[in-house]
Amino acid sequence: GNTMTTYLTASLTITDPSWMAAYGPAVHELVAKHGGRYIAQTPEVTKLEGDADAPSAAVIIEFPDRASAEAWYNDAEYQPWLASRNSGSNGPVLMFDGL
Repeated sequence: GNTMTTYLTASLTITDPSWMAAYGPAVHELVAKHGGRYIAQTPEVTKLEGDADAPSAAVIIEFPDRASAEAWYNDAEYQPWLASRNSGSNGPVLMFDGL
């Protein structure tokens, strides 16, 4: 079938950074396990438009297709990391297909 690259973005406001040091390496490994790769991961975010403040961190992850992105997000190994991120940050996490 015709598979389309899928992107996942997170615009996070960090409320407690204690989860971040352990989260990074573990989640990078899980993303790679599902065929994904980080395209951007930075605290240097410039707001150009909109009502919301710029987030503390922005992330873009590329997956080969939507099934891979969903498999990563729903992976049992990822669930404790997801919980730790949600306990120490908030903000939209979005998934969408590329062109």
